[in-house]
Amino acid sequence: MKEAFHIGQLVRITKPSSGYSDCRIYCIVCLVSNDDDSRVYRIKNTAGIERLVKPSEIEPAALTAVP
Repeated sequence: MKEAFHIGQLVRITKPSSGYSDCRIYCIVCLVSNDDDSRVYRIKNTAGIERLVKPSEIEPAALTAVP
């Protein structure tokens, strides 16, 4: 299965779980397997906040994005 994202890629959240738009830029840190054998990405922003997200919840950041 080919992954749509790679380690080190800058992304942003498209479907925030908290209900408000999250416009921060995150960096993909690693790919992990979830308990139900689905794959999720660990992403981190410059403030050190980490999240686990599904590929459907993120999109590539603009080419001019800065972390």
